[in-house]
Amino acid sequence: MKILNLHGFMGEADNKNYKALCDIISPDDIISPKMKYMELSPSELLEKLSEYVDTDDFLFVGQSLGGWFADKLSRKYRRPCILTNPCYYPHELELITASGIPAEFVEEYRKMSVSTQNERAYTLCSDADTILPANHADCVKLSETIKAVHGSHSTIENIGGYLSEMLTEIQNDRLLLFLGRGSAFADEHDSAFFVEDNELVLIDCPATSYQKVKKMNWEQYDNIYILVTHTHGDHSGGVGTMLQYVWFASCMKKKVTIVAPSAEVKDDLLLLLMRIEGCEQEWFHIVTADELDKKWFAAAVPTAHVKPLEGRCFGYHLSIHGNNAVYTGDTATLEPFKPLLKSSSFLYTEAAYYKSEVHLHLKEMLPEFIKLADSGVHVYLMHLDAESEIKSLIADTPLKLVQLL
Repeated sequence: MKILNLHGFMGEADNKNYKALCDIISPDDIISPKMKYMELSPSELLEKLSEYVDTDDFLFVGQSLGGWFADKLSRKYRRPCILTNPCYYPHELELITASGIPAEFVEEYRKMSVSTQNERAYTLCSDADTILPANHADCVKLSETIKAVHGSHSTIENIGGYLSEMLTEIQNDRLLLFLGRGSAFADEHDSAFFVEDNELVLIDCPATSYQKVKKMNWEQYDNIYILVTHTHGDHSGGVGTMLQYVWFASCMKKKVTIVAPSAEVKDDLLLLLMRIEGCEQEWFHIVTADELDKKWFAAAVPTAHVKPLEGRCFGYHLSIHGNNAVYTGDTATLEPFKPLLKSSSFLYTEAAYYKSEVHLHLKEMLPEFIKLADSGVHVYLMHLDAESEIKSLIADTPLKLVQLL
């Protein structure tokens, strides 16, 4: 991971954030340029800063006005950012507007400032900030994760400790990334991935996920696996297209390995792929979960979902980068997964706002989810049917939505 550290207006490249970060990670992995706020327009600065982002593992850290730019880069590259007392609306701050900065720069800041939330933003907001005394309200509106801290605008007490905590939180939130987190009728269906030992592992592959993987640098991976939870179209509808694309786009050199959770589901997938979609057997590998021998794989976990697929719906027990992870898939019960959870485990569970017989109802499950989180389990919600309502339900709880790529 590399960090692009951006100082504030009238600040210095070796600011307090930079010095604290150097005690946490190698200075070789930190880029902290001198920001020429008075000389370059916001768009010119963003263009120059974008030149530093030459890999997909960047994280952006920004103080004050640097936070404005870190937020922009975070949204552009879909990467996390850590913001310390960010100045979200530079055109409203007299310190900047009265500094002699060109009026056209101020107008550009106004036009480019946003009012939508960045769920990849992790923000520290001081309680004694005299430069931005009412900043907390803006931070709540524009950042997914807010932590109130003690300090002034440019000096946060124990900044190194807070930055270290947020780096760990970011790492946890991105252990399993999602290509979509919506339920069957959403625009982007539930599907996740992780990379281990240069192998790309997908959990389910709806058509919406195929479109995203196609744009990823999938050729770099030695192997591609798709773990199928069940055969509903919003979970397996893109499997056939994915394996065909990888086979032909790699000039018939790379095969996707499909992992069926059971022999019965394997037969169903073969019928779907070969008899219905017309795939050739040479285009892919297919194995059952009990045949898979990978350090990141523990077991397929049978669960209950819909009656027509009784006995054919599963979750997965995984070890992702050495972390115990449980993925429920679509389920009407949490019971099969509870014995697999312990402190520091990661639970990726479906959570429905609307009550039905085939999904976990969030209002009913909320006390149990919170109890698990209080016991040390990292609880992340997926397969969302009403995202804004679910966000409201979990506000002020330790529960989180899964993070999108």
